[in-house]
Amino acid sequence: MKNNLMVLVTALISAAGFSQEYKAKIGQTACECFKKVKAENPDPKVLETKMGFCIINAAEPYAKQLKKEYNLDILRDQSSETGQVVAAMILRECPGLFMEMINLEKKGSAGKASPGISVSGTVTRIEKGNFIIFHVTGEDGNLIRLHWVTAIDSGLDLPREYNSLLNKKIDAVYEKNEIFDPGINDYRNINIISSLKKD
Repeated sequence: MKNNLMVLVTALISAAGFSQEYKAKIGQTACECFKKVKAENPDPKVLETKMGFCIINAAEPYAKQLKKEYNLDILRDQSSETGQVVAAMILRECPGLFMEMINLEKKGSAGKASPGISVSGTVTRIEKGNFIIFHVTGEDGNLIRLHWVTAIDSGLDLPREYNSLLNKKIDAVYEKNEIFDPGINDYRNINIISSLKKD
């Protein structure tokens, strides 16, 4: 979602006729999540990620409807087009809150680019679920799991080429972020990739 949040806001202009009940439910669920995130007053560095998870978690139960109506696979496609469709639903339900969250994220990220944590190693496994997770064995022999959640700075066409990274050496930059995992009904830390280069 990085660099696409303002694009999402403009989606409201083209969004009309969202009369189906599931669209309202997606918007309402995301808005409730935004309220909780705002109340937690998260670090600006993790606000964008938390907003992204609110959107994805709200839309995921309606993946079949979104696929049928928009030909979007939200479980695999985290493109700006997917974000725009879902953002339009959210804007109908809580436009003021959505704009406030975007402005908070913009203020927090302005001029505060994080250097992240670097790792070099070999991709030993590629796990496919709600997100792609690269299992990387570092040069020190330690295994680390890197989550592909937001756009990644890379010279590769990752949606088409990520499978080719298996057993290849990579250099990656990631940030640790805390997310809410409904499976365990608690927060957990994950490593979110911001940059990935193939050796």
